Amino acid sequence: MSFALVLSGGGTSGVAWEVGLLKGLRDAGVDLTRADLIVGTSAGAIVGANVALGRDLEDLFATQLLPPETTAARDVSALMRARAALERGGEAQRIGLDPAMLVKLGELAIRAPTESEETRLATVRSYLPPAPAWPERDLLITALDIATGTLVIWNRDTEASLVEAVASSCAAPMIAPPTTIGGHRYMDAGPRSGTNAHLAGKHELIVVLAVARPGPLGPLDSETTDLRSGGSRVEIVVPDSESTAAIFPNLLDLTKRAVCAEAGETQGRALAAAARSWPLPA
Repeated sequence: MSFALVLSGGGTSGVAWEVGLLKGLRDAGVDLTRADLIVGTSAGAIVGANVALGRDLEDLFATQLLPPETTAARDVSALMRARAALERGGEAQRIGLDPAMLVKLGELAIRAPTESEETRLATVRSYLPPAPAWPERDLLITALDIATGTLVIWNRDTEASLVEAVASSCAAPMIAPPTTIGGHRYMDAGPRSGTNAHLAGKHELIVVLAVARPGPLGPLDSETTDLRSGGSRVEIVVPDSESTAAIFPNLLDLTKRAVCAEAGETQGRALAAAARSWPLPA
């Protein structure tokens, strides 16, 4: 059975939770890192790239437990205010459904005072193994073209280097600078969809790790309906109550990274019994 792993956005807390969850599951006998395809958006691009490159989960998990270099949480209020304003201007349409709104968000992202692209690329490079290059395994990383608001899918056959692809996927508007690739600028695809799970549609089993609060899952709900209509089995894992308390409200609070990783590991171990019923490849 073909199997795809979809990793959602979720900031630094999301990275930690996804790593912890994968480790907890693997330690309990359910290894999701052997997926035929990995789809990563934003935080999921960081985790997905590391998994596709074969980085050991023990190493990744240990990194999440290290004391952060800064205890200052990044301010996400500017992004939240911009999204709210654009949604009001768009007559209450969801921002992700309208490329014109995404273009406006991109314009705000370009003007926002952030660190330089060079600094950001160096930071993203530090998240990956030394001298990272595209893996042989199938890895898709998402971003948005700021000029058009359309989804871009990076893989080993596209012009972006792996570091550039991950940086563009993690370029949260007003928080990190857009990434320039081939003369175009790109930002985080999260405002369109936090998962972009539709990209895994050709696979029989699709497991989605979605950093989301309990309740409606936005675009993922419609993506799941379409995937199941196409014959795929879709298993969605969202944070349990302990993980939710650790992750939210500020997904970029580095002081919560270790507790998010540990909550994810505990959740993964608890989930393993149910996950053994999934038709994973032997």
